[in-house]
Amino acid sequence: MNLYIDFGGTNFRYCLDDEEIYTQSSKDIDLKSFLDNFLPKHNIEFIGISYAGQVENGEIISAPNIKMQNFKVKEYVEEKYKIDLEIDNDLNCAALAENELVSAKMLAVLYIGTGFGSAFVYNNEVIKGSHNFSGEIGHIPFQSTPFQCGCGRRDCLELSSSGGSIEKWGKHFGLNLPIYSLENFDAIKREDADFIYENFYKGLAFGFHTILNLFDPDTIVLGGSVVKNSSEKILSFLTKEQGRASFHRNRKKVDIKISSLKEGSLKGAKLLKGKNIVK
Repeated sequence: MNLYIDFGGTNFRYCLDDEEIYTQSSKDIDLKSFLDNFLPKHNIEFIGISYAGQVENGEIISAPNIKMQNFKVKEYVEEKYKIDLEIDNDLNCAALAENELVSAKMLAVLYIGTGFGSAFVYNNEVIKGSHNFSGEIGHIPFQSTPFQCGCGRRDCLELSSSGGSIEKWGKHFGLNLPIYSLENFDAIKREDADFIYENFYKGLAFGFHTILNLFDPDTIVLGGSVVKNSSEKILSFLTKEQGRASFHRNRKKVDIKISSLKEGSLKGAKLLKGKNIVK
């Protein structure tokens, strides 16, 4: 059997081959402990891990939304259990999965969930950079906030335009809601709620135009819990923003679409087996 894991900022999901997907809260999971408990009980041949953080050469370097870093998980598992393991950033994994469904020379994948994640595929190969840190649009400095990002900064785009930031801003203004969402803030007729809502879209526009100018994609796929809960409004907003883009009169229209995948990062983890991704 093969074990596939998607370790996100909010949810930890795993499955064996194409069997049932199990979900737990990420805050309750220590990856090393999970593997040490799980692997002796199952006959596992390969492990593919999608991880919401920075990884390089099988090592978890850092994770803005997960309390784990500097864990050489590939080396640990392969030496202790003699099981092949591949791990990559969750958006790189999602990009592998999304790329199978579109025909694009330059594909941009933007998932907005707990964080603001992005990845880019050129001629069917994920762009990874010299240390597998490429595509971190969510951690580009945007504007100062009262919060500290998991990466250490206080001005990351992710602190304005993500599911995590929506909740942070809501609590900051004392808005006690059962669910912190764009829809709920849009429905509240309060100045602070309007600020959170408008600030999200202001940051989204910044990220969108940054992606257009840096990568010149012909296709952008949008995913993540925040996008899926507000898909029509976000798609309409970005379609209008495209008309305001630099060089928009000469730039070919970008195909912007909502992801059809329910578990894009987990599906991408399955594609890591035998996959060589360009650095």
